Amino acid sequence: MRIGIFTECYHPILNGVVVSIDTFKSELEKRGHKFFIFAPSNSKCEDNPINVFRYPALPWPKDYPLAFPYLAPLQQARIQDLRLDIVHTQHMFTMGRLGLRLSRKLNIPIVHTYHTLISEYVHYVPLVPKSLTKAAIIHLTRNYCNNCDQIVTPSPSMQKILRSYGVKKPIEAIPTGVYLENLADPYHKEVLKTKWQIPENKKILLYVSRVAKEKNLDFLFRVIKKLSAKRQDFHLLVVGGGPELEHYQNLVKTQELSSYVTFTGMQEKKKANRFFGAADIFVFPSITETQGIVITEAMAAGIPAVAINKMGPSDIIKDGVDGFLTPLNVETFSARIESLLENSDLRKTFSRNAKENAEKFSAKACADKMEKLYEKTISYHSE
Repeated sequence: MRIGIFTECYHPILNGVVVSIDTFKSELEKRGHKFFIFAPSNSKCEDNPINVFRYPALPWPKDYPLAFPYLAPLQQARIQDLRLDIVHTQHMFTMGRLGLRLSRKLNIPIVHTYHTLISEYVHYVPLVPKSLTKAAIIHLTRNYCNNCDQIVTPSPSMQKILRSYGVKKPIEAIPTGVYLENLADPYHKEVLKTKWQIPENKKILLYVSRVAKEKNLDFLFRVIKKLSAKRQDFHLLVVGGGPELEHYQNLVKTQELSSYVTFTGMQEKKKANRFFGAADIFVFPSITETQGIVITEAMAAGIPAVAINKMGPSDIIKDGVDGFLTPLNVETFSARIESLLENSDLRKTFSRNAKENAEKFSAKACADKMEKLYEKTISYHSE
């Protein structure tokens, strides 16, 4: 198959969408399929691999360029020569609209992955009331998805939300797979603690993700504040960069939590993977994750997770078996962390179960599902 991926973000940006594109592309190319990536230009991108087509863009909002694909009409004309079998859009904005228009023009099927609960990201849209923006996003989602042949969500939870929006087209939950073998070379704890100046007698709590408002980090630091009033045997390592990094660094200082929290800043993916196996507990406060790839990665590394029982984490963690799911409550979240800090046998049991349960989220297993979905969608479209 010849697959056209239309996305609003691609390298050098690194987020869940880009990881998803890379993972499925890598796995399916091993099977002889060919991918063509259509993405915004980015001033930080030093080179452009073959079969990656860039479009004029402005750097808005924050780290994400806004593409203007219709300013490159000659490039659009070239797409017909690529003989695509299927279009797969990753967003429903300018690049997604281009993918939808081209699928109609070329009479080929279109799949759309709804990666993100976009209605929870309205704080990035200035000068527009949140309620109005959310209503507009739901309307846009319903119309866009109902013009596609097939919808993919990273989790069953997101599938239910799209149905509540009024999406009628077929929806299949296919998570982004994880390369389990990439989690097999963790840092030694002693090396990690030395590098980041963490006292030897402290257990490591780990957060790996963007440092951004939608990740609910205010909640996590309230949890750390509560724990620090009772015990001193832990240290939180925050791995990741993002628009709110400086804000939270200042918050930690003003809350007098600097001896309990270390920020590593942005880490390239290979290095970020090495943090998982060196930690004792993974903590994840986000309530907007449609999947939560980092939770799967933590599980694959044998690290029990404590997360909010909402959206993607609810579909991954088996509460009380390989981790804990909690309500959005500081007291409960803190208590679950404490139970793992105090009980090494429980951590070992959860670790063993987490590794076993992570197998179904392997890159190969998830790519199998996507390959079958592409084939089925192409077959139905040609009937």
